[in-house]
Amino acid sequence: SRRRHTRSSLVSWARRCVQETGINAEYMGIQKMTEAKNPILENQVKEINDFFKYEQYADPQTRDKIYLSHVEANERSNVISKVQYLLALFLHKGSEYVGYFSADFDLSATSDKIFFDFQGKQILFYCCNDEIVPAKDVFLKRRVQVPKKYQKEGHNKIIIAYRNDYATNGNGLHHFVDPEDKEEYVYSNFEPFAANKMFPCFDQPNLKGTLKLVTVTPNNWEVIGNELELATLPLTNLGQKLLDLGIPPIMITKELAESNYKFREFKITRTISTYLFACIAGPYDSFESGRAKEEGYPPMRIFFRKSLRKFVEPYVEEFFNVTECGIKYYEQSFGYKFPFSKYDQIYCPEFNSGAMENVGAVTFTENYVFKDPPTEETRLRFTSTILHELSHMWFGDLVTMNWWNDLWLNESFATFISNLCMSIGVGLYKYQTSWTQFHKGKGWAYREDQEPTTHPITATVENTEDAENIFDGITYMKGASSLKQLYYLISHDTFCDGLKEYFKTFEWKNTELKDFIGSLQNALKRAGSTIDLDAWVKQWLCTKGLNELRPEIISKDGLITEFRVHQEAAVNGDPICRMHMLDIALYDKNFLATTVKRVLIEPKPITVIDILKGKPTPVATYLNVNDFAFSKIQLDAPSIPAFQQELNKINENLTRLMIWRSLWDMVRDGKASTKDFLGLVVKQAALEQVEPIFTSALGFAIAATTWYVPIEFHKTENTPLFEMVIKRLKIETSENMKKHLVNHAIAFACTHEHKLLLLQWLKEGTQIKDAILSQTNKYSIIGKIYEDKDFPLEEKAKLLQQELDKDKSDEGLRAKKACEAALPNAENKAKLWNWFLDENVKENEHMIFSAMAGFMSWEQEDLTKPYQEKYFDVIVKIFEKRTRSYAEEFFYLMKPHDNTPEILAKFENLLKVVKSEEKTLKKCVMEEVEDIKRVMSCLLYTSPSPRDLSTSRMPSSA
Repeated sequence: SRRRHTRSSLVSWARRCVQETGINAEYMGIQKMTEAKNPILENQVKEINDFFKYEQYADPQTRDKIYLSHVEANERSNVISKVQYLLALFLHKGSEYVGYFSADFDLSATSDKIFFDFQGKQILFYCCNDEIVPAKDVFLKRRVQVPKKYQKEGHNKIIIAYRNDYATNGNGLHHFVDPEDKEEYVYSNFEPFAANKMFPCFDQPNLKGTLKLVTVTPNNWEVIGNELELATLPLTNLGQKLLDLGIPPIMITKELAESNYKFREFKITRTISTYLFACIAGPYDSFESGRAKEEGYPPMRIFFRKSLRKFVEPYVEEFFNVTECGIKYYEQSFGYKFPFSKYDQIYCPEFNSGAMENVGAVTFTENYVFKDPPTEETRLRFTSTILHELSHMWFGDLVTMNWWNDLWLNESFATFISNLCMSIGVGLYKYQTSWTQFHKGKGWAYREDQEPTTHPITATVENTEDAENIFDGITYMKGASSLKQLYYLISHDTFCDGLKEYFKTFEWKNTELKDFIGSLQNALKRAGSTIDLDAWVKQWLCTKGLNELRPEIISKDGLITEFRVHQEAAVNGDPICRMHMLDIALYDKNFLATTVKRVLIEPKPITVIDILKGKPTPVATYLNVNDFAFSKIQLDAPSIPAFQQELNKINENLTRLMIWRSLWDMVRDGKASTKDFLGLVVKQAALEQVEPIFTSALGFAIAATTWYVPIEFHKTENTPLFEMVIKRLKIETSENMKKHLVNHAIAFACTHEHKLLLLQWLKEGTQIKDAILSQTNKYSIIGKIYEDKDFPLEEKAKLLQQELDKDKSDEGLRAKKACEAALPNAENKAKLWNWFLDENVKENEHMIFSAMAGFMSWEQEDLTKPYQEKYFDVIVKIFEKRTRSYAEEFFYLMKPHDNTPEILAKFENLLKVVKSEEKTLKKCVMEEVEDIKRVMSCLLYTSPSPRDLSTSRMPSSA
């Protein structure tokens, strides 16, 4: 679905860059960028200053980490109401823009706790209720105070003119230059606390307001906001229009009016939260839906960079069709028509997550622009994302959580309902395997729910830093899995009946957990059910951790005399048992299943399932077929060898995938040998025909060889996997599966001989029908060759340049950055390290992350080892001084590869010195310590023979 586990979205991409790139030996890529002044903007700022005769002022502490606390948010929301924003954005080319902002709001009482959140560059003018206030008196630590002496009970009006930098890290108003045609694009991205990076506002979800957006942009730019355009005009003779809007005409200077710029006015939005406001601008190209308004659909458009048109066009019809089917399904299920005036969907470059549900203007990562034909699994993920964001128009935008502790009300619901829509929605038949993909996503939640940093679904969120930290597997996939369990418990009709009440009762309002559960409880009463949801809420939403479930069968004369389900808390969870509603499958010797549905597992250590008494003793048993429960499913002793031998005989695809996960969990928990598991992958994956199961099994294998095999055995364990993939590739008939086989052949290649075969592919093609190398495959092969010191540097550089000559895109630039960083040269490493630490570098963060990904090459341990000690010397300062996104990427991309007692001790010592208020760094370190301990505890199970923990080296954990 989305998203914002920034670590998993950016880090996973950047790690991939290590394999996707080559090298241009002549360019090191570490120079500082210089800012060119925009004369039109400079003139505009000068004339504003001359007109207002006001001393412009910059916040001297704008780099300080300032977060909005829940207490402060409540203090504001207790007295503020009827918020109305006017925002005029003068979007110049280059690195800066100008804004003119006014806010009208009512105060029930004056207070010294009233301020606007604003991480801006300079205030050019500030007026509070007709009183001009010096900015130096009110603008500090990313806040603009509203002085109590100028406040009034009742209506208040604030006016601020300001100058600001475009963002370069994807949060705020991000700026991007297309390397292919040099066109410039900007887009906003605000959740949870970044609207204040674009304009001053009360940046909290329960101070909803309306927004009147006005823009001035270069003439060839499109602008997409939350609402429809009212007017598009040239800049000449706009004086009266500006006055009518409440904007001083001086904001459009003579030089600006004579330039090639355009004015746009948009309709006022409905009352929505600040994180849902949007402004996307640039020379975007677009497609428009051909659906007539009378068919019941809002106006719909798809926007993208001009240079991407040829890649977007083949999938436009499918994009619109999925959206239309989703609208119809949600309107029927929610009993509420689409709540907004339009629905635009925009591909955005360097986007930090999967997508974002801005009202009427949903933004998507360009990873969903398919430059090469996508696999079916990729299309399924994209469909899920489309429907996830669409559902937010109701659940999140129409009705919004009161504070970030109920973020799950947005994300869990959207994740669950989008998959439900895919599985039963009219017109979405080809996506009905969605629950298999959903289960793959549950692995994210299972992993995070066993970390020491796990938390209840309804998390404690003291401030907006806490909010940023809970865009995680708990909020998304555990919450969604819990809703799937609740849906199964109360029935489809009752669930939808409760949703209809919820949207009707709370439209345009903010809600809490009790409001949502209350609507479902009322629906249960109307259905005549006696189910009390309070106990379910306490068990599932208010406690942390997951349960492990294990079957135990007692038999006599071939029949079950007692069937027990054992339940216990997994590591780092609360020591409780929960209620589970699930299905149980019993397999006979032919692996035909007898499935018993809607079995209630009681919240106690042992539940006896009486309904199974007297049934034939199965060869194997699996709890939770159909995947309605959220729990770690353990296999009983007879089932383990049975499934290992005959896994391909399990007919149900979802069950087969779940068994793979149970076997993988045994490896992660130190209960099974990694070596044996990898042997199982070689044997069974060679037979697997279902795409998500095949990719999951090989994904587990990649994780196993990366983290659970000592470094000295990497080649030994990867080689059989590589050989299995190559062998199957030669006989495979499915074009779709061939794409995965090519991908994994590159991933498993580890010896010089393997790389020689990849080099042959690069030069001559695979020579296998329909096994075509994508551009990403080509970069991956070059990366593999580049990291091997036995290939000449000249050959590497030539191979990379051949691809870059054909690929002028930003993907090529990022690949180039990673290659330059991977140059096996000590002087190069030193220069790069200093570049990473330089706070004054103006390079786009995404490019820096690509360089970081290439820096810590696995094959250059002699060059990177000196930076292990330096890493621990600088990491605290990185988190203190740099943006959150930069600090997190540095933490994961630059950390030591090895998992040794020495590295563990360094992270444990780091944990001791991290300040309690540095919550993000503390969370990262706690998880790293846990992961290293887990890997080290499995070491005896992974080596060909028992080894001394103190002498074996394990790679860094995921």
